[in-house]
Amino acid sequence: MQQTEQPSPDDIVVDLLVTAGRLTRLAGALSTDDLPRAVLRALAVLDEHGGMRVSEFARRDRCSQPAATALLGRLVTDGFATRAKDPEDSRAVLVELTPAGRTRLDTARRAFAAAAAPGLSDFPLERLIRLDTEMNDLLTTLRAVAGGPQ
Repeated sequence: MQQTEQPSPDDIVVDLLVTAGRLTRLAGALSTDDLPRAVLRALAVLDEHGGMRVSEFARRDRCSQPAATALLGRLVTDGFATRAKDPEDSRAVLVELTPAGRTRLDTARRAFAAAAAPGLSDFPLERLIRLDTEMNDLLTTLRAVAGGPQ
């Protein structure tokens, strides 16, 4: 009888990240919401981390500063974010999510949930709750390792 080798923690983390990415892309494909992925991602970053400078947004979103400036400018134009002078440096600007931006983000997320619901009708609620809890625990652990919210 051949013994199967256990995957390493690194292999498991890679699988989790790949699956999370695929789930996110699937959410966009299933959803009836037409919000572009970059806009949704920007709203989510601002929602998670609060107001930040454009350079900090670019670092977190892993995009160029010109791309971040354009993307955040779109959010401001659409009323989803505001620009204000940074109280710590009057030369810098902080971009923050508006209530309309939070509402738009919630709408996009709920559109995915509504589109996914029929496919989850046979998936036990207890298992969804367990998955949610486990993923949040993993996120909390990884944030601690990274030195705070990332």
